[in-house]
Amino acid sequence: MNLNCHSLPHPQHLQNLAKGSLDQIQNLTRALRLWVLLRWLYSDNGNTIRDTFTYNEWRQAFFSKTHKDEKQEDIQNHQDPNCACNKTTKQWLIDFEVNLDEWRSTLQKQIPIVDSDIDQLLEERLFAQVRRSLQSDFDLLVKRKCLQQLENVIGRSKHFCRVEELKIFATSENVTSSLTQTKQAYIAGALGMFSFLDPRYPLLAEEFCEDIDEDNHRVFLYVDYIVPESSSIQDAVDEIQSELQEIWDSRKIQPVLLTYYSAHQNQTKECTVYPVCIYFMEYAKYLCAYGRTPKEEINWYKFRLDRIISPGIETLEWEDPRVPQLLRDQHRQNKLYTPRTVNDQLKEAWGCDFYKSKSLMILRFEQNFHDNYMRGINIHDTFTQIGYQTVSELIQQHAQDPEQQKNLLKALKSRPSTDAYYQVVYRVTDYYVLRWLRALGSKVEVLLPWDLRQQMAGEIQKTWNLYANF
Repeated sequence: MNLNCHSLPHPQHLQNLAKGSLDQIQNLTRALRLWVLLRWLYSDNGNTIRDTFTYNEWRQAFFSKTHKDEKQEDIQNHQDPNCACNKTTKQWLIDFEVNLDEWRSTLQKQIPIVDSDIDQLLEERLFAQVRRSLQSDFDLLVKRKCLQQLENVIGRSKHFCRVEELKIFATSENVTSSLTQTKQAYIAGALGMFSFLDPRYPLLAEEFCEDIDEDNHRVFLYVDYIVPESSSIQDAVDEIQSELQEIWDSRKIQPVLLTYYSAHQNQTKECTVYPVCIYFMEYAKYLCAYGRTPKEEINWYKFRLDRIISPGIETLEWEDPRVPQLLRDQHRQNKLYTPRTVNDQLKEAWGCDFYKSKSLMILRFEQNFHDNYMRGINIHDTFTQIGYQTVSELIQQHAQDPEQQKNLLKALKSRPSTDAYYQVVYRVTDYYVLRWLRALGSKVEVLLPWDLRQQMAGEIQKTWNLYANF
C-alpha cells in the first residue's frame, strides 16, 4: 500500500499529525517523526512486517539487532551507523526524496522558524527515542486514524494494522479547483486575519494560496487580544486549544482535569469539567465548560485559556472519582451539554456570562446622541426601543419597594419624553455589560434595575473624586 500524500511533509499535514502548534519545536520534531514513520509503514519497507503487527515486531524490522530502547543512554551510545536510531532528520527526508530547499521555504512561510533552528532540526536523530515515547507515537497515530488498533486480541501487546485510506493527508485540490486564483488569495487572506482564533487557520490558508497579495487585500480586522503574538503564552494557548480540538474531533468527549489561575480569587485551582466550546469575547479566548468551578461549585464556567496553567489537559474516565457525580449522571442519561446550549443561553440575555441570572434593564439615551450613534444598531436580540409611558409601567412592575419606585419615577419625570428609551434582558453582574455602560459615560442612563443604577452612580462618584481637586 502506498502513502497517499505529497512528496513534501507539507506543514498542513504535519499540523494534522502534531499534538500542539508547530511553532513549538518539539511538536514539529514529533510531527516529522510521525510523518517518516507513516512513509515507512505505507511504503515497500512496511512489507517486511505482517498486515497485523505489534510494536515489538515493528521494532525488530525497523531497528538493527543490536538496538536497545529502554534507556536513553543506550540509544545515545549505540554505535551501529546502519541503525534507524542514528539516522538524522535530513537523512530520512533525503531517503524519501524530499527537496530540502523547497521544504524549508514552504515551512518558513507557515511558521516563524529561522534557518538555524531548521538546521538543528535536520541534524537531530529523529528516532533516538526510548520505547515509551515511540509506543506513544503509535497511540497518537491510532487517534489520528492513521493506524487501527485491533480489539479482543489475546495477550498484553497492542496489535495494529494499516488503514485503507489516510484521510489525514487529503488535500484541498477538489475545493480549490473551482475557485479562481483571485478568490483563493482572498480566502487565504481572510483566514490569515482570524489566525489568532485557531492555530490551524494559517495552515488552512496555505491550502488555498501560498502567496497572499498583501498590496491588494483591502479588508482588515483589528482586535484587542491580550495574548502577545509569537510569545510563549501564545504557544501555550495554541497547544491547549489544539488538545481540546483533538478531544472534540474524537467524538468521544470525556471530562478533563485542568489547573486554573482564578484572578477573582487570586488562587490556583484544579477543576474537573466537561469541555463544550471556545469563544472569543472581550480581548480573550474562553473555554466554556460545565463541572467543578474555581469556586468549588458544580456549574458552568468560562475559563480564560491563557490562565489555564496545566502543562497539558488530562482526560479522565467517566468513572474516575474526580468527576462530579452530576456530570456522571448526565453522561449516563445522554444529557451532556453541547455548543448549542451556550449559543441559546447567549441569545436569551445580553452578556458573556451566559450562566448568570437574568434581569430587565431600562436605558435612556439623549435624543441627538441616539439618532446619530445608536439608532438601528444591534446590541442584543432583546434590545428593544420602548415608549416613555411603557418605561413608567415597567418601573412600577419591577421596582423592589415603594421607595425605589418613587425615586425612579421621579427621575423619569425629570427626563424629556422625546429621548430614546430601551429595554434589554441582561446577565446580572456581567463584566462585559458593565464595561459597555462605563464606556458610554454620560451618554447613557440606567433607569432600571435600582441596584445597577446605584452601582453606576457610585463608580461615577469615585471617578469624580479622583479629578475633583485638580
